[in-house]
Amino acid sequence: MGVIVTFFTTIFGGVTSLITLFLARKATFSLAYIAIYIVLTGVFIASINSLLAGVAATAPSSGLINAGLSLLPSNATQCIGIVSAAHIASYLFVMKNKLLNLKVKS
Repeated sequence: MGVIVTFFTTIFGGVTSLITLFLARKATFSLAYIAIYIVLTGVFIASINSLLAGVAATAPSSGLINAGLSLLPSNATQCIGIVSAAHIASYLFVMKNKLLNLKVKS
C-alpha cells in the first residue's frame, strides 16, 4: 500500500512542478514585457516633452509657430503621450501574444 501512495505522490509532484515551471516562464515573459513597455512609454513621453519645449524655445517670439503652440492646452504633451502609449501598448500586446504562442508551441 505504501508503494502505491509513494508512486502517486511522485507523479503528482512531477505534474505540479511541470505546471509551476510553465506558469513561471509565462509570468517571467509577461513581467519583462511590462517593464519594457513602461520604459518605452516613459522615454517616448520625455522625448515629446523635450521636442515641444525645444520648438517653443527656438521659435521667434512673434512667429506663427509660437502662436500655434499657444493654442495647445497645457497638457498637450501628456495627451499625445497617452494616445501614443495606447498604440504602443496594443502593438506590444499583439507581439507578446505572438511571441508567447511561438515560445509555448516550440
